[in-house]
Amino acid sequence: MIKFFREHTDRWIASLIVLALLIVCFANADSGEIREAVVTDSRHYKSTAEWMRDIEDDTYISSISIPGTHDSAAEYIFPGFVLKTQSMSIADQLTNGYRYLDIRLSVANTKQGKRLGFVHNMGKCRESRMIFSKQIYLDEVLDQIYAFLKAHPSETVLFCVKDENEKDNAEEFEQLLFDEIDKNRSEWYLNDSIPKLSQVRGKIVLLSRFKNPRMRSTGLDFKWNDQGNTDSVDLPYVNYSVGHDGNLWVQDRYRYTVAQKEDAFIDMLENVQPDDSTFALNFLSTTNGGGISHPKSYAQTLNNVLLEQDLHPNTSYGIIVVDYGTKEIAQHVYMTNFSKEQ
Repeated sequence: MIKFFREHTDRWIASLIVLALLIVCFANADSGEIREAVVTDSRHYKSTAEWMRDIEDDTYISSISIPGTHDSAAEYIFPGFVLKTQSMSIADQLTNGYRYLDIRLSVANTKQGKRLGFVHNMGKCRESRMIFSKQIYLDEVLDQIYAFLKAHPSETVLFCVKDENEKDNAEEFEQLLFDEIDKNRSEWYLNDSIPKLSQVRGKIVLLSRFKNPRMRSTGLDFKWNDQGNTDSVDLPYVNYSVGHDGNLWVQDRYRYTVAQKEDAFIDMLENVQPDDSTFALNFLSTTNGGGISHPKSYAQTLNNVLLEQDLHPNTSYGIIVVDYGTKEIAQHVYMTNFSKEQ
């Protein structure tokens, strides 16, 4: 036996190195802390589950400060070190105040036939931290959202859908998406005009980032050009058209360093004013310039940048999208919709 180990020393060492790398890179990377303050006086905050209840019905949703999550389904994913972006399920995100969901899907072949499964880049979003746990599918998450909106009919959920796999057939992707939507079509807002809150309470608002080859109602067009450059630019946010006469400002510099991202985020926060016909979509997530990414470590810094911003009451900051969203971050964003007296 000793002779066997001696003769295969190189193989054993190589195997141990590979195992160590797998443990480091593929773990869900739960070490470290994301700031989460304890709210000791709930009178200072609207309920995270029903904060939209006290917003006027005739308010356009583009004029509301809305907390959102980036790659919303990536709580459990393999490899977690580089792809995990959230520490809460989508159901918990809704309960904790988030109303914009970044939905990344691809066509999956299953025993039940073709379905849309949640993914982030090359990884599949899963039900638990176990590497071989089951992938999450669209119909399962929609059931959770329907249940939330039934329990909290004052709210709405902005559901931004992207086909993450460029190899997917666009028409097949859209068909699978609308097969699910059509099961509960009355629960959706699918028009291409910016609605007032009264039109979408208790509903899901479809925001489309997928190719739509057929003429049909596919919601508000939220497609924007890739912002994956690494060089700093004078204007880190870009304007696109939405619907007939709406606008969408987007800052999604996902390859910026943490320092660049902070500057771009604050620049948009201070200089873009959402209104009845103008959305602002401001991402705080980044891969820190390339290489092996670790979203949690970047979120530790950038989320604190957001929490330290002196956001003003009765002021719209648009949709703010974060990695590792917490209840405190959601409250910090949505409370800007109200006056101090409220």
